Amino acid sequence: MRKTCHIIQFFLPLMFFLVVHESTAQTNAKANADTLVGLVVNQKGQAMKNIQVSLPGKDAQRTDKKGIFVFPDASLSDTLTVVVPKSRQWLIPVSGMSFLKITIHDDRFSIAEAKEEIFSTGYGTTKKRTSTSGDKLIPGDELRRGGQSDLTLALAARVFELTFVRMDTGEEKLSFRNRPPSTDPNKNYTPLYVVDGVIVNNFDHVDIQTVESVTVMKYASVYGSRGGNGAIVVKTSNVKN
Repeated sequence: MRKTCHIIQFFLPLMFFLVVHESTAQTNAKANADTLVGLVVNQKGQAMKNIQVSLPGKDAQRTDKKGIFVFPDASLSDTLTVVVPKSRQWLIPVSGMSFLKITIHDDRFSIAEAKEEIFSTGYGTTKKRTSTSGDKLIPGDELRRGGQSDLTLALAARVFELTFVRMDTGEEKLSFRNRPPSTDPNKNYTPLYVVDGVIVNNFDHVDIQTVESVTVMKYASVYGSRGGNGAIVVKTSNVKN
């Protein structure tokens, strides 16, 4: 009996350590998740379309006609696999960059942070091929006509489909009228908030005077599973085109 007690006393701290370690690892993995936007060009700076790009644990994607690819919920410490037809397969470190430009040469590649260049291609604006018939584009001037200085309030007043819901935390967020709010803190039926291509928690930091346009998307598959409840995509003059 005494021997059994000693064994239990030995293994209990070990089991506690393993549980805490696993929980911490999962939390860190979630904390490190981000949206990765990439641009693939050749050595002349021309966009390379239909190039296969993949990340560990993610479905492979292909670049669009502007050379752009997007991975929501990506780890910026991962390594991209880029397959160039009639050339070779490249393993490219993301190196913590959210906006990654990849230049493919004959015998090498180079990477750089290129947020402004990626936005200059039109990324962050909604195209018909990635949107649905329920999307609504609102010019910034139209939002400012009501005299409201708060972007969130201006949207609620201008877009009939949007209304305020009170979250379990007490915070009020925009939601679509035909989608009931959730009292479960693990479920969130509110749309994704996106500002200049970056996913944010709210629009508190956005100056309505800088807003060029807002696209309200009921279904935003371009953002993967995170866009399942729609998205409100804001484009401001802070990004140079």
